[in-house]
Amino acid sequence: MKTTRLCTLLLAGILLAGCGEASEEEPIIMVDASEEDVVYNMEEITRGEVLLTKKINCEYVQTSEQDVSFPIGGKRVDKVYVKVGDHVEVGDLLVALDSGTMVDEIASLEYQIARNELQLGYLDKSEEFDKQSTYYSFVYTMGEKDEDALKEYNKNIESIEESYTYQREDYEDNLEFDKRKLAKLKSEYEGNQVYATMAGKVHYIKTDLEGSTAKKDDVIMTIVDNENGLFEIKDAEAAQYFTEGQAVAMNIVYGDGKGDYELIPHNMSSWGEKQQFEILAMPDTATLEVGVSGTIVATIGRKEDVMRIPIRALYKADDRYYTYVLNSENLREPVFIEVGLVGDNYAEVISGIDMGMKVVSR
Repeated sequence: MKTTRLCTLLLAGILLAGCGEASEEEPIIMVDASEEDVVYNMEEITRGEVLLTKKINCEYVQTSEQDVSFPIGGKRVDKVYVKVGDHVEVGDLLVALDSGTMVDEIASLEYQIARNELQLGYLDKSEEFDKQSTYYSFVYTMGEKDEDALKEYNKNIESIEESYTYQREDYEDNLEFDKRKLAKLKSEYEGNQVYATMAGKVHYIKTDLEGSTAKKDDVIMTIVDNENGLFEIKDAEAAQYFTEGQAVAMNIVYGDGKGDYELIPHNMSSWGEKQQFEILAMPDTATLEVGVSGTIVATIGRKEDVMRIPIRALYKADDRYYTYVLNSENLREPVFIEVGLVGDNYAEVISGIDMGMKVVSR
């Protein structure tokens, strides 16, 4: 049986009928005609989720250990906040030196600064009130046409402004002095505190540490993480695709560690150029070694309960999307549609086609 195919081109530059003017360029789209019935693969426009994912390479790394030491010496060790076997996170306080009255001094300075800032904020309103009071006294007591009274009024206003200028300068000078003093005091206080710089378990603490005299750079504690490695991405832009506490899928395709994994972001508050993930679930028979690479599947776009079209039924020409429908003669006809999120398997349909309609797929 003989079948023919007619290719119709929608060309750019078609003249408007009767006007002799060029219309806007249209994409070139092929329309099929046939002398006999052709069986097409059809897809239905439905509602549902549109999901866009991105594959990101990651590498398995072993975490290091932290040797804890004091930056200064000669002070008494006031308190040890952890014991061997404790799990710590980045930023946890481990040990503190004797700070004397620093805590009380810091609290007193913070109160004094807050009070002076409040007083400084009141000055504008106080100055405005004093000026208004002086003006009302001048108008209702002395009269606006009294030249001597007017001179006296202006003199009083200048005196008020000068007085408040001096007051502002005093408050600002005191605030600057107190803030510098507070910053120095806080810096000294922080120097007496030692914090964890990595997550892990406390493996070693020097015997009889609490109550002893600190020695500068003497290792007093060790934090290790020899049991659990982390998967690591080195892409600062990738951080936007992940959420605290939300698991992501990861796959290793070769080696002793091959299989499907489930990872969860690790300590996102410290993310920068590197992003690390803990293993939430992994194949029972998998064995991981440092340097093994995997692929994380990150969700970078999601639309729920939207009208959608299968990707295999969506076409694009000159930045415009279209699909094909069948007319009454069983011929494909192009229909331009407006789409939103274009996902892995579906694209969001905004307009141009209706729910339940069937379109031709590849």
